Amino acid sequence: MNTITLQIENQSILPSLKKVLGALEGVTLLPARKSAARKSALNSTTIKAIKAVKAGKTFKASSADDLISQCLN
Repeated sequence: MNTITLQIENQSILPSLKKVLGALEGVTLLPARKSAARKSALNSTTIKAIKAVKAGKTFKASSADDLISQCLN
């Protein structure tokens, strides 16, 4: 058995698409997993980084040399 995941940007076609796919013999439509699928793709380091940015824990560098200098200090 194969599984295909589709990302549908135009939500207005979703009902028609489900109807067409559901009419095909041997095709089973599974419930959508929106946030659970996205969260499982993020590891703990990425989640911590996202929280840090949302909390404003960022810095700016004026150039690559400035960035390296800030990282070494």
